[in-house]
Amino acid sequence: MRLILDPAVRLYDGGRVLAARGRIIRLTEEGPGALRALLADTASPAQQRLGERLLDAGFAHPRPAPKRVDVTVVIPVKDGPILAPVDERTIVVDDGSASPIPGAIRRDRCGGPAAARNTGLDHASTELVAFLDADTLPPPDWTERLAGHFDDPRVTAVAPRIRAANRRRSPLDLGPDRNQPYVPSAALIVRTPVRFDEGLRYGEDVDLVWRLLDAGHRVVYDPSVVVLHHESHVMRRRFAYGTSAAPLAARHPGRLRHVAFSRPRPFALARTLHEKGVPRRLALTWTLQSLGQSARGLRNLLSPYGIGVLWGRIRGLPTISPPSIRERDQTTH
Repeated sequence: MRLILDPAVRLYDGGRVLAARGRIIRLTEEGPGALRALLADTASPAQQRLGERLLDAGFAHPRPAPKRVDVTVVIPVKDGPILAPVDERTIVVDDGSASPIPGAIRRDRCGGPAAARNTGLDHASTELVAFLDADTLPPPDWTERLAGHFDDPRVTAVAPRIRAANRRRSPLDLGPDRNQPYVPSAALIVRTPVRFDEGLRYGEDVDLVWRLLDAGHRVVYDPSVVVLHHESHVMRRRFAYGTSAAPLAARHPGRLRHVAFSRPRPFALARTLHEKGVPRRLALTWTLQSLGQSARGLRNLLSPYGIGVLWGRIRGLPTISPPSIRERDQTTH
C-alpha cells in the first residue's frame, strides 16, 4: 500500500531525521532509502517495517486505491428527515420516532444513537458496516475510496472528514490534520464485530475509538474524502458533547484532557533539537503551537461545550462497563 507523509513532517540531516508536532524519529543510514521506497510503493518486506513504525507514530498515512466491497450502510434517525442517500444496501433504524418511518427497522423506545447503531449492526450481514447520520451527504464513491484501508488487517475503523454544508464550521469537522485522538460516527466505516456502549447518550463514538485503540486496533482518519453535514443547533450540540466528558473520563482514565499545560522552555528545546540535527528555529514553532493548543482548550471550556462538561460532572452520570472488543489477528501485510 502506498504511503504519504503527514503534512506536518519535515525532513532534516539528509533525510535521516523526521520531525513533526514536537516529536522526532531518527532513521538508520539505510532509512532514507527505505522511506523513498515506501513513498514510491516499491518497499521490500524489511523496509515495510519502517512503514509500520511511521503509521503508528502518525508520521505517515496510507493512501489506498479505490476498492469495491460489500458494505451495509446504517442510518439511525428519530423525528427528522433523511438527507443521506438510501438504496438497497441501506438499513434505516427508526429510534422511536413519533411517526413511524416507512421501510425502517422500528425501535419502540428511543435508546439514543448507540442503541440505534447497534440495532443496525444486528441486522447487517456484511463484514464492513458504514454509519451515516441522517443529515449527512457523502460523495457517491465514499465507501469505495475508504474501503482500501481495510487491506491492513489491523484497521478496524475508517472515517472521512466531515464539513458543514452551510459553510459554518461543524463541531464534527476535525480539519485536514490526520493525527486525531478520535473520529466521529456521523460518517464511519467499521469492521465487525464492534458494539457501541448504549450507556452513553453522547460520546459513544469517542468511547468506541478509544476501546479499539486500547485493544491494539488501528483507526484511520482520511480527510481526502469529505462528507457534508447539514449542521443545526450548533450550541446545543456542543453542550451535549460536553456532558459526555464525565462518563468518558470514568471509562478511560487519563485519556481525556481538555487543556494541556506545559512550561515553555524554547532555549532548552533548541539545544536538544540542534543535537539531533534539527534546526533550532523549530523550537520556537513548537513552543508557539503548544501555547496555541492550551489557549484553544481554555477557549473550548468557556464555550457551551465547557458548560456541558460542568453539567455532566454535576449530574454524576453512572459508569457502565462498555462492551468488549474482540481481539483480532495482529499480523500485517
